[in-house]
Amino acid sequence: MAYPSRAPPPIPRYNQRSGGSNHGSPGYANEPLQLQTAPPAVPSHSHLSHLYNGPGSGPAPISPSNRSPRYKDTSDAHNRFHRGSSNFDQIRMDCLRRGIMFEDPDFPANDTSLYYSRTPPYRFEWKRPGEIAGYSRQKPSFFIDGSTRFDVKQGSLGDCWVVAAVACLTSPDHQELFRRIVPADQGFQDGWYAGLFRFNFWHFGKWKEVIVDDRLPTYRGELMFVHSHQKTEFWGALLEKAYAKLYGSYEALKGGNVADALTDFTGGITEGYILRGPNSDVPRNIVNILFKALDRQSLIGCCINSLKGTVTETELSNGLIAGHAYSITDLREILLMSDRGQVPVTLIRVRNPWGTRVEWRGPWGDRSAEWNSIPDPEKERMGLVFRDNGEFWMDFNDFLKNFDTVDICNLTPDSPIDMPRQWHTTEFHGRWLKGFSAGGRPILRDTHWCSPQYRVILRDTDEDDEKMCSFIIQLMQKDRRKMKNKGERLVYIGFVVYNYIASHQLPLKKDYFDHNDRVASCDMFVNSRQIIQRLVLPPGDYIIIPCAYDVNEEAEFYLRFFFENKNTSEGTDEPSEKLDISLPQPHPDNEQEEQFRRFFYSVSGEDMEVNPYELLKSLNDGLKKESVHKDLSVEACKCFISLLDIDNSGKLGYTEFLHLWNLLRSWRKLFHQFDTEKCGMMSSFELRRALLSAGFKLNSSTVAALVFKYSNVHNQISLENFFCCLAKLMKLFNIYQKFRKNGHAVFTIEQWLEQSLYS
Repeated sequence: MAYPSRAPPPIPRYNQRSGGSNHGSPGYANEPLQLQTAPPAVPSHSHLSHLYNGPGSGPAPISPSNRSPRYKDTSDAHNRFHRGSSNFDQIRMDCLRRGIMFEDPDFPANDTSLYYSRTPPYRFEWKRPGEIAGYSRQKPSFFIDGSTRFDVKQGSLGDCWVVAAVACLTSPDHQELFRRIVPADQGFQDGWYAGLFRFNFWHFGKWKEVIVDDRLPTYRGELMFVHSHQKTEFWGALLEKAYAKLYGSYEALKGGNVADALTDFTGGITEGYILRGPNSDVPRNIVNILFKALDRQSLIGCCINSLKGTVTETELSNGLIAGHAYSITDLREILLMSDRGQVPVTLIRVRNPWGTRVEWRGPWGDRSAEWNSIPDPEKERMGLVFRDNGEFWMDFNDFLKNFDTVDICNLTPDSPIDMPRQWHTTEFHGRWLKGFSAGGRPILRDTHWCSPQYRVILRDTDEDDEKMCSFIIQLMQKDRRKMKNKGERLVYIGFVVYNYIASHQLPLKKDYFDHNDRVASCDMFVNSRQIIQRLVLPPGDYIIIPCAYDVNEEAEFYLRFFFENKNTSEGTDEPSEKLDISLPQPHPDNEQEEQFRRFFYSVSGEDMEVNPYELLKSLNDGLKKESVHKDLSVEACKCFISLLDIDNSGKLGYTEFLHLWNLLRSWRKLFHQFDTEKCGMMSSFELRRALLSAGFKLNSSTVAALVFKYSNVHNQISLENFFCCLAKLMKLFNIYQKFRKNGHAVFTIEQWLEQSLYS
């Protein structure tokens, strides 16, 4: 498969032909490019010409600029992200017309927007940029000479994770991504400025515009949080304020992961790997992962940890900087000729954001002897070029020995960058509810199966492996950072993968998990905002279960899949319907029925019917033989009468009464079947199975509503509430059938009120 936009696809990294036999990782089918001592003429039909110039092209070499990020026509994107359907311009024009500065009522300039857990450590004064710049007798600017990483210096707030992510996007390679979150068409110019600015953030599947006023917290005239090295530049401080508003306060930004901020700033998924040390988790096919990431224009960063006992950046003898972050801009696999024949070499191009000559001094560095064996025209044709100061090449093995981590931010297909290849994405919003879908981890076998289930369908295999399918899972718990001020904490989350056997009905029930083990899972359950993991599985169908570690841990979640190829996923919910199922038949009880008949006639009066209060005594007499009997309430009896009362008289005749009694006996038998503790209470987690046995197949939202209505604080359902639940369902299905026409039920408002209130 040709890769016209980047280097040729790599051979298998650990293929025996390339000198390594200790791993069996599959790779690409094409060969790496072979370097010779002089640039030969390349026939237009040759394999190399096809790889480098694209199908049907001549032998002219690719320009290095062709491998830089290419951006889409962003006129529509700017309208969508920078204008959209917001009321920003309306607010701004209204302020200009009235001659006032905007003051944000939703994020006021007071202590509540700063801290939620304590009194501010300073006596903050909220000032607008014009006032702050005025101290030095200058005017404020939104940008000064564009955006750079020096524009965002961390202040006294512990939000270095935000600062690092913003600095990453200020790179010249990522300007369109930056402009998506920081619209450039705003500033302090007369006739436009009205004291408000807007920013865009990805928020659980959607881009959200956040409007803020420009009053910023200061102490003694200085910005205390994010600020620029130029005291009159304010885009960074305003961006931080908008991000703080998104999560409720500045304090809510204290502590976090760079991956979380990159997700909010790009909409992408960031996967990270530890390259060295005891916790190293480098995949065998890391080279192929990086090749494919570069083809999808992913943001790739790498870092060297600080030296032990230091917190500052330290230059090492090899030219690298400890405690410093770099970016990866290219990757090449070549074959060098030697006395031993062809030697495969993987080269990686790394960029120091300082943009200086503080660079790698080892093999394949700018001035290393290795470059002398390759003529300059061949280097250019191969794309082995140096684009600017601060960029350097390394042997990939040296890279693994010297760097500690690598992070890959994989972008969504709607990113404002042209990508030779794109991820195929699907997403879902869900919730873990106590007593219903918060089933916990797999070892909790009685409840784990109740957790939400999603089907993953893998058919299209990887570009570099015909037997496997790669995809990335992202599981996020929603809005927990925003709820910090309410004492909400991050719960431990994870996911489990099961093979799906098509003969089983979805969603899978408890017995399936009793006989089928998981085939994959997350590495561990973590109490972080999100968990991201790459999985490689054979083609087939799988069930993914996102879950919390403990049962009854409530939280909303967002689940997303990034597929390398055109694979997909779907929910497993089922449509609601009444099934034709025979209920368990109770044993005949002629003595009981004779007692009922005599009692019925003694209390029914001339109309030969009983009302709810008369029915109450009869049913309680009949149920008192229960070992854990509790009297039914009159409300339950009203529910039973409404089920069988056709004419809305509020009474039952003897035939209806006997039918009701037999129904209750059958339902009682079902209840005991799912009352596993034999305590007269059924776990609400069992309700779905019990309802299915009673003939009611219901979707998840309906079962969740029933759990809410009929379970107690301990997530248990009593016999009476189980009776009422089934009576209510039977009545509602009867109403639907009565008014059904062409697949829909149509009511007048009077009919709807009468039927719903009496049911």
